[in-house]
Amino acid sequence: MKYTQMLIIAILVSLVGCATASRMNRLSVGMTKQEVCSALGNPDSSASPGGGIDILRYELTTKERPYGRISREYYVKLVDGKVESFGKMGDFDSTKDPTLNLNIKNR
Repeated sequence: MKYTQMLIIAILVSLVGCATASRMNRLSVGMTKQEVCSALGNPDSSASPGGGIDILRYELTTKERPYGRISREYYVKLVDGKVESFGKMGDFDSTKDPTLNLNIKNR
């Protein structure tokens, strides 16, 4: 009986991680900020460094553990009100927070 309970808990924990991934899969390039908020909810924080750029930060739980939650930060970059890119911090060609020290160069 105890083995069955542990198996059920393990399956439920793995489904929580899948739920986070599927939430991010609801996004696509070209969506509006309102559509993003409808899909993911309100961001945990946001930044507007200028030049028509907005960065939305979401902290989404990826795994539930008996000793606590494992969360990851996901970012959505909007240019002129439309999604240009989204993903984890490393998906933005940097290991740094994209909301900090954002420099825009016109070429």
